[in-house]
Amino acid sequence: MEICSIGTSGISAREFFGLLKENEVSCIVDTRLHASSQLAGFSRKDSLAYFADEILNITYIHELSLAPEAHMLKAYRNKQIDWQTYEIAYVELLKTRCVPESIDLKVWGERPVLLCSENIADHCHRRLAADFIATHLDGAVSSIRHL
Repeated sequence: MEICSIGTSGISAREFFGLLKENEVSCIVDTRLHASSQLAGFSRKDSLAYFADEILNITYIHELSLAPEAHMLKAYRNKQIDWQTYEIAYVELLKTRCVPESIDLKVWGERPVLLCSENIADHCHRRLAADFIATHLDGAVSSIRHL
């Protein structure tokens, strides 16, 4: 399995779906806490599910077990905690939620894309989730690529 990741901020629908198509992703795995925000535009949960099926003929999954908790996200965004503290707390949360055992990786296929709103993966929970899953799948993940 190769895990990809992508953010929806600062990217058009054309660019977004073009990248997914070009990289032959097998499933969109939405890791956002709030996937139905009215600010999300083309990336709202219902729209993404429709577009994933109609444009790419792939599955869309909103995987809440990979979403950060609201208080963690708020503390980081409000600069009450730094990235390192957020990272530690998020990884502990994934352990508590028994990820990846709690998710159905068969549905993901060979090249899933983890999605959130951040445009760069450096300080984003989707990168942490991808790293965590790769570490805990005993060699089943061949690579991680941020689109």
